Amino acid sequence: MIGLDTSIDAETRVASSELIHPREQEASYRAYLFGPFRVLHDQEVVGQRGHRREKALLLLKWFLLNPGRPCSIDELIDLGWPQATREKATGSIHVAMHCLRRMLEPDLPPGHDSSFVHRSGNTFYRFEAGQEWWTDADEVVRLFDRARASDRQGDSRRACFYYGRVTAYPLHRFFEGEEALEPRLAPYRTRYETLHSQSLVRLIRLHRDRGELEECLEYAYRMLTVNPYNELAATVIAEAHITHGGSAHARQRLCTFLQSCVRRLGNGNRTDVLALCERAVREASSAPEPRRPN
Repeated sequence: MIGLDTSIDAETRVASSELIHPREQEASYRAYLFGPFRVLHDQEVVGQRGHRREKALLLLKWFLLNPGRPCSIDELIDLGWPQATREKATGSIHVAMHCLRRMLEPDLPPGHDSSFVHRSGNTFYRFEAGQEWWTDADEVVRLFDRARASDRQGDSRRACFYYGRVTAYPLHRFFEGEEALEPRLAPYRTRYETLHSQSLVRLIRLHRDRGELEECLEYAYRMLTVNPYNELAATVIAEAHITHGGSAHARQRLCTFLQSCVRRLGNGNRTDVLALCERAVREASSAPEPRRPN
Protein backbone atom coordinates (compact mmCIF):
# COMPACT_ATOMS: atom_id res chain seq x y z
CA MET A 1 0.00 0.00 0.00
CA ILE A 2 2.87 2.34 0.71
CA GLY A 3 4.59 1.40 -2.52
CA LEU A 4 7.73 -0.24 -1.09
CA ASP A 5 9.31 -2.25 -3.90
CA THR A 6 11.69 -5.22 -4.01
CA SER A 7 14.69 -2.89 -4.11
CA ILE A 8 13.95 -1.63 -0.60
CA ASP A 9 17.09 -0.36 1.05
CA ALA A 10 18.62 -1.38 4.36
CA GLU A 11 17.30 1.63 6.26
CA THR A 12 13.74 0.89 5.19
CA ARG A 13 14.16 -2.73 6.25
CA VAL A 14 14.93 -1.40 9.70
CA ALA A 15 11.71 0.61 9.62
CA SER A 16 9.76 -2.44 8.44
CA SER A 17 11.09 -4.44 11.36
CA GLU A 18 9.37 -1.89 13.61
CA LEU A 19 5.96 -2.45 12.02
CA ILE A 20 4.79 -3.99 15.28
CA HIS A 21 6.50 -2.39 18.23
CA PRO A 22 8.05 -5.05 20.51
CA ARG A 23 6.30 -3.51 23.49
CA GLU A 24 2.91 -4.46 22.08
CA GLN A 25 3.93 -8.10 22.25
CA GLU A 26 6.00 -7.86 25.41
CA ALA A 27 3.85 -5.56 27.56
CA SER A 28 1.92 -7.19 30.37
CA TYR A 29 -1.03 -4.85 29.75
CA ARG A 30 -2.28 -3.81 26.30
CA ALA A 31 -5.08 -1.28 25.90
CA TYR A 32 -6.92 -0.62 22.64
CA LEU A 33 -8.74 2.70 22.39
CA PHE A 34 -9.61 2.65 18.67
CA GLY A 35 -12.70 0.56 18.15
CA PRO A 36 -14.39 -1.20 21.08
CA PHE A 37 -12.40 -0.45 24.22
CA ARG A 38 -10.55 -3.46 25.54
CA VAL A 39 -7.65 -4.17 27.87
CA LEU A 40 -5.65 -7.38 27.92
CA HIS A 41 -3.53 -8.59 30.81
CA ASP A 42 -1.23 -11.06 29.14
CA GLN A 43 -3.86 -12.94 27.11
CA GLU A 44 -6.88 -12.36 29.34
CA VAL A 45 -9.47 -9.63 28.92
CA VAL A 46 -9.64 -7.27 31.89
CA GLY A 47 -13.10 -6.45 33.25
CA GLN A 48 -16.48 -8.07 32.83
CA ARG A 49 -20.00 -6.73 32.80
CA GLY A 50 -21.42 -5.33 36.01
CA HIS A 51 -22.09 -1.88 37.41
CA ARG A 52 -18.97 -1.66 39.56
CA ARG A 53 -16.71 -2.98 36.86
CA GLU A 54 -18.17 -0.61 34.28
CA LYS A 55 -17.41 2.35 36.54
CA ALA A 56 -13.92 1.00 37.17
CA LEU A 57 -13.35 0.68 33.42
CA LEU A 58 -14.64 4.22 32.98
CA LEU A 59 -11.95 5.43 35.37
CA LEU A 60 -9.34 3.34 33.57
CA LYS A 61 -10.24 4.91 30.22
CA TRP A 62 -9.79 8.37 31.67
CA PHE A 63 -6.51 7.43 33.35
CA LEU A 64 -5.14 6.00 30.10
CA LEU A 65 -5.91 9.28 28.37
CA ASN A 66 -4.19 11.20 31.17
CA PRO A 67 -1.29 9.03 32.39
CA GLY A 68 0.68 10.52 35.25
CA ARG A 69 -1.62 13.52 35.60
CA PRO A 70 -3.25 14.02 39.02
CA CYS A 71 -7.02 13.80 38.65
CA SER A 72 -9.08 15.46 41.37
CA ILE A 73 -12.09 13.96 43.08
CA ASP A 74 -14.24 16.71 41.56
CA GLU A 75 -13.03 15.85 38.06
CA LEU A 76 -13.83 12.17 38.57
CA ILE A 77 -17.25 13.01 40.01
CA ASP A 78 -18.08 15.05 36.92
CA LEU A 79 -16.86 12.16 34.80
CA GLY A 80 -18.94 9.33 36.22
CA TRP A 81 -21.26 10.55 38.97
CA PRO A 82 -22.46 14.03 37.96
CA GLN A 83 -25.98 13.60 39.40
CA ALA A 84 -24.97 12.20 42.79
CA THR A 85 -24.33 14.17 45.95
CA ARG A 86 -20.67 14.77 46.67
CA GLU A 87 -20.69 12.43 49.65
CA LYS A 88 -22.30 9.59 47.74
CA ALA A 89 -20.16 10.19 44.64
CA THR A 90 -16.96 10.19 46.70
CA GLY A 91 -17.92 6.86 48.25
CA SER A 92 -18.70 5.45 44.82
CA ILE A 93 -15.30 6.57 43.53
CA HIS A 94 -13.54 4.77 46.37
CA VAL A 95 -15.50 1.59 45.56
CA ALA A 96 -14.69 1.89 41.84
CA MET A 97 -11.00 2.51 42.62
CA HIS A 98 -10.89 -0.60 44.78
CA CYS A 99 -12.54 -2.58 41.98
CA LEU A 100 -10.08 -1.17 39.43
CA ARG A 101 -7.07 -2.15 41.54
CA ARG A 102 -8.42 -5.70 41.87
CA MET A 103 -9.21 -5.92 38.17
CA LEU A 104 -5.69 -4.92 37.18
CA GLU A 105 -3.89 -6.83 39.94
CA PRO A 106 -6.11 -9.65 41.22
CA ASP A 107 -3.25 -11.10 43.27
CA LEU A 108 -2.51 -7.83 45.08
CA PRO A 109 -2.28 -8.66 48.82
CA PRO A 110 -4.67 -6.77 51.12
CA GLY A 111 -3.20 -3.53 52.40
CA HIS A 112 -0.61 -3.30 49.61
CA ASP A 113 -0.47 -0.29 47.30
CA SER A 114 -1.39 -0.69 43.66
CA SER A 115 1.43 -0.62 41.12
CA PHE A 116 -0.58 1.71 38.88
CA VAL A 117 -3.31 3.60 40.76
CA HIS A 118 -1.91 6.05 43.30
CA ARG A 119 -3.66 8.39 45.69
CA SER A 120 -2.32 11.77 46.80
CA GLY A 121 -3.90 12.92 50.01
CA ASN A 122 -7.67 12.71 49.98
CA THR A 123 -8.42 14.58 46.78
CA PHE A 124 -6.21 13.37 43.92
CA TYR A 125 -5.58 10.14 42.04
CA ARG A 126 -3.08 9.46 39.30
CA PHE A 127 -2.30 6.51 37.05
CA GLU A 128 1.31 5.48 36.38
CA ALA A 129 1.38 3.06 33.46
CA GLY A 130 5.13 2.48 33.29
CA GLN A 131 6.82 -0.04 31.04
CA GLU A 132 4.23 -2.72 31.68
CA TRP A 133 1.62 -0.93 29.57
CA TRP A 134 1.17 -0.47 25.82
CA THR A 135 -1.71 1.41 24.18
CA ASP A 136 -2.55 1.90 20.53
CA ALA A 137 -3.11 5.61 21.22
CA ASP A 138 0.46 6.01 22.48
CA GLU A 139 1.70 3.97 19.52
CA VAL A 140 0.03 6.34 17.06
CA VAL A 141 1.75 9.31 18.67
CA ARG A 142 5.09 7.46 18.60
CA LEU A 143 4.70 6.63 14.92
CA PHE A 144 3.71 10.19 14.05
CA ASP A 145 6.74 11.58 15.90
CA ARG A 146 8.97 9.14 14.00
CA ALA A 147 7.37 10.25 10.74
CA ARG A 148 7.93 13.94 11.45
CA ALA A 149 11.54 13.32 12.49
CA SER A 150 12.22 11.42 9.25
CA ASP A 151 10.40 14.13 7.31
CA ARG A 152 12.57 16.87 8.80
CA GLN A 153 15.69 14.87 7.98
CA GLY A 154 14.63 14.58 4.34
CA ASP A 155 14.18 10.81 4.55
CA SER A 156 10.98 10.68 2.52
CA ARG A 157 10.84 6.90 2.20
CA ARG A 158 11.02 6.33 5.94
CA ALA A 159 8.60 9.23 6.53
CA CYS A 160 6.10 7.65 4.15
CA PHE A 161 6.41 4.37 6.01
CA TYR A 162 5.63 5.90 9.41
CA TYR A 163 2.90 8.22 8.15
CA GLY A 164 1.35 5.21 6.46
CA ARG A 165 1.40 3.30 9.74
CA VAL A 166 -0.44 6.18 11.44
CA THR A 167 -3.21 6.11 8.82
CA ALA A 168 -3.50 2.33 9.15
CA TYR A 169 -5.05 2.73 12.59
CA PRO A 170 -8.85 3.32 12.64
CA LEU A 171 -8.48 6.65 14.41
CA HIS A 172 -12.04 7.67 13.51
CA ARG A 173 -13.25 4.82 15.75
CA PHE A 174 -11.75 6.33 18.89
CA PHE A 175 -13.70 4.87 21.84
CA GLU A 176 -16.35 3.62 19.48
CA GLY A 177 -19.84 3.77 20.95
CA GLU A 178 -18.92 5.76 24.06
CA GLU A 179 -21.77 8.26 23.75
CA ALA A 180 -21.86 9.13 27.44
CA LEU A 181 -18.26 10.37 27.31
CA GLU A 182 -18.67 12.25 24.04
CA PRO A 183 -18.19 15.82 25.36
CA ARG A 184 -15.08 14.91 27.33
CA LEU A 185 -13.68 12.79 24.55
CA ALA A 186 -14.04 15.53 21.93
CA PRO A 187 -10.58 17.12 22.43
CA TYR A 188 -8.87 13.73 22.35
CA ARG A 189 -10.84 12.62 19.29
CA THR A 190 -9.92 15.87 17.54
CA ARG A 191 -6.26 15.27 18.33
CA TYR A 192 -6.19 11.83 16.71
CA GLU A 193 -8.25 12.94 13.73
CA THR A 194 -5.76 15.77 13.23
CA LEU A 195 -2.83 13.33 13.30
CA HIS A 196 -4.66 11.24 10.70
CA SER A 197 -5.32 14.21 8.40
CA GLN A 198 -1.81 15.60 8.75
CA SER A 199 -0.36 12.19 7.90
CA LEU A 200 -2.54 11.92 4.79
CA VAL A 201 -1.50 15.39 3.64
CA ARG A 202 2.19 14.56 4.01
CA LEU A 203 1.73 11.21 2.24
CA ILE A 204 0.06 12.95 -0.71
CA ARG A 205 2.82 15.53 -0.97
CA LEU A 206 5.73 13.13 -0.43
CA HIS A 207 4.50 10.55 -2.92
CA ARG A 208 3.78 13.32 -5.43
CA ASP A 209 7.29 14.70 -5.01
CA ARG A 210 8.71 11.18 -5.43
CA GLY A 211 6.75 10.71 -8.67
CA GLU A 212 4.73 7.85 -7.17
CA LEU A 213 1.39 8.65 -8.75
CA GLU A 214 -0.47 5.52 -7.69
CA GLU A 215 0.34 5.98 -4.01
CA CYS A 216 -0.30 9.72 -4.23
CA LEU A 217 -3.78 9.16 -5.66
CA GLU A 218 -4.56 6.44 -3.13
CA TYR A 219 -4.01 8.80 -0.22
CA ALA A 220 -5.74 11.66 -2.04
CA TYR A 221 -8.90 9.57 -2.40
CA ARG A 222 -8.61 8.49 1.23
CA MET A 223 -8.35 12.13 2.24
CA LEU A 224 -11.59 12.90 0.39
CA THR A 225 -13.38 10.27 2.48
CA VAL A 226 -12.24 12.20 5.57
CA ASN A 227 -12.72 15.69 4.14
CA PRO A 228 -14.66 15.81 0.84
CA TYR A 229 -13.55 19.41 0.29
CA ASN A 230 -9.82 19.01 0.85
CA GLU A 231 -8.18 21.28 -1.69
CA LEU A 232 -4.90 19.37 -1.97
CA ALA A 233 -6.57 16.00 -2.58
CA ALA A 234 -9.03 17.39 -5.12
CA THR A 235 -6.28 19.23 -6.99
CA VAL A 236 -3.98 16.19 -7.11
CA ILE A 237 -6.75 13.98 -8.49
CA ALA A 238 -7.82 16.55 -11.07
CA GLU A 239 -4.23 17.16 -12.15
CA ALA A 240 -3.67 13.44 -12.61
CA HIS A 241 -6.77 13.07 -14.78
CA ILE A 242 -5.89 16.06 -16.90
CA THR A 243 -2.23 15.10 -17.34
CA HIS A 244 -2.63 11.37 -17.84
CA GLY A 245 -5.71 11.34 -20.03
CA GLY A 246 -9.35 10.53 -19.48
CA SER A 247 -12.44 11.60 -21.31
CA ALA A 248 -13.51 15.21 -21.68
CA HIS A 249 -16.61 14.33 -19.71
CA ALA A 250 -14.47 13.11 -16.79
CA ARG A 251 -12.44 16.30 -16.81
CA GLN A 252 -15.60 18.39 -16.86
CA ARG A 253 -16.93 16.51 -13.84
CA LEU A 254 -13.67 17.11 -12.00
CA CYS A 255 -13.84 20.78 -12.85
CA THR A 256 -17.40 20.96 -11.53
CA PHE A 257 -16.28 19.22 -8.35
CA LEU A 258 -13.44 21.67 -7.80
CA GLN A 259 -15.74 24.62 -8.42
CA SER A 260 -18.20 23.25 -5.86
CA CYS A 261 -15.35 23.15 -3.33
CA VAL A 262 -14.61 26.81 -3.98
CA ARG A 263 -18.30 27.76 -3.75
CA ARG A 264 -18.69 25.91 -0.44
CA LEU A 265 -15.47 27.08 1.18
CA GLY A 266 -15.18 30.48 -0.46
CA ASN A 267 -12.65 31.75 -2.96
CA GLY A 268 -10.07 32.91 -0.44
CA ASN A 269 -6.61 32.29 -1.88
CA ARG A 270 -7.61 29.25 -3.93
CA THR A 271 -6.17 30.65 -7.17
CA ASP A 272 -4.44 27.33 -7.94
CA VAL A 273 -7.75 25.49 -7.80
CA LEU A 274 -9.47 28.05 -10.03
CA ALA A 275 -6.59 27.91 -12.51
CA LEU A 276 -6.85 24.14 -12.59
CA CYS A 277 -10.60 24.41 -13.26
CA GLU A 278 -9.94 26.72 -16.18
CA ARG A 279 -7.30 24.35 -17.53
CA ALA A 280 -9.72 21.43 -17.27
CA VAL A 281 -12.35 23.37 -19.19
CA ARG A 282 -9.88 24.32 -21.93
CA GLU A 283 -8.58 20.78 -22.37
CA ALA A 284 -12.07 19.30 -22.22
CA SER A 285 -13.32 21.69 -24.90
CA SER A 286 -10.34 20.98 -27.15
CA ALA A 287 -10.56 17.20 -26.81
CA PRO A 288 -11.75 15.44 -29.99
CA GLU A 289 -15.31 14.25 -29.99
CA PRO A 290 -15.60 10.47 -29.61
CA ARG A 291 -16.57 8.64 -32.77
CA ARG A 292 -20.17 7.58 -32.85
CA PRO A 293 -20.87 4.01 -33.91
CA ASN A 294 -22.37 3.62 -37.36
